[in-house]
Amino acid sequence: MNNKRKVIPVTGILVLAILVISSSGTLTGSLYQGFEQENAFYDHYAIVFSNQRSGLSDALLEQVEAHPAVAEAVPMERRTTPRRGLFGNDGTPIFYLSEVDQKPFAERLGWDLVEGRLPESGTNEVAMTENFLRNRGLGVGDRIGEAVDEEDWLAGEWVIVGAFVDTETIGGIANLDYLRERFLAQPDLPAELAERPHLLALAPVPGKEAEMEAFLDSLPSEDVFVIHRSFARRNFEDLTTNIDTIVWILNVGSIAVLSLSLGLLNVIYFMQRANEFGLLAALGYARRFLVRRTFLEVAVTVAVGWVVGIIFSYGIYSLLNALLFVPRGLEALPVLTGRIFMFTVPVPITVMLFSVAIVMWQLWRMDPVAIIERRD
Repeated sequence: MNNKRKVIPVTGILVLAILVISSSGTLTGSLYQGFEQENAFYDHYAIVFSNQRSGLSDALLEQVEAHPAVAEAVPMERRTTPRRGLFGNDGTPIFYLSEVDQKPFAERLGWDLVEGRLPESGTNEVAMTENFLRNRGLGVGDRIGEAVDEEDWLAGEWVIVGAFVDTETIGGIANLDYLRERFLAQPDLPAELAERPHLLALAPVPGKEAEMEAFLDSLPSEDVFVIHRSFARRNFEDLTTNIDTIVWILNVGSIAVLSLSLGLLNVIYFMQRANEFGLLAALGYARRFLVRRTFLEVAVTVAVGWVVGIIFSYGIYSLLNALLFVPRGLEALPVLTGRIFMFTVPVPITVMLFSVAIVMWQLWRMDPVAIIERRD
């Protein structure tokens, strides 16, 4: 590949191929990043949902709160409001708690107030994390909910009175009493049932996470639905495995086509240099030397194409983050992650091996005398 006019097309094709294939790692990485943010909550709390209209029973509440592996049981409700994501709107959770539970709940999640205050009892106030506010273009003093934006998923109108520092967990806190009074009242239920929580957040005693999860798994499934860290992690791994399988199938097909195309292109270049190789063979150079020379040329060309492709991809995705994603409040695309290297490294290796194999086959069947006499 001494001829630059021949090297540049091969390198250019590899660069574009790396850009395309790295996009699968970047986009799926961004998707997984969103799932990780959702699952980050379960690093701190497990959730017990009631399957009954009347909420969690008194007996179950007593059983859960008395368990030795449970450090804290927080009655709450949960609603979601949308935020813009790469693949559409994602649900951002808002946790409705009593005024006394708000501060310890926020502290456990690492939600420190950077502006404003926590919601007061009996008010339609809410405090949200800064990354959510940035995503929606909101700030302290603004309002959210269907009454303000008919496309919002949150019933009513809620005033933002506080902003929490960015953490891996995105969400907010609002007042439970106001939600119950305005949106959860059930006139046909007895008063003693109306105040029962439908959701319980459980913090484990340090070192007893597995014991608490085993206890929660033993609760009757007809009464409750449980999500804890191990459950969320298993679901995440199952999802990513399925998606990665599909992506790898597509990538393998792309790499096979690319390898075949560049392999045949290298054969064409080899045939154009047949006189050079024939003369070298006629001068006494062993075929092994010619094979090593061919391998080195292809390896250098492919390696340069891969490196340039990675640098080009880094520049493209960094530019998209700077000009599009970050200014719009979207999560930045992951750049130069392990997934990108995992998806792109097979490209130069496969192309190199396939190209060299084809050229080697041509070299071993080459007749130097025929080439010199220009009969081949």
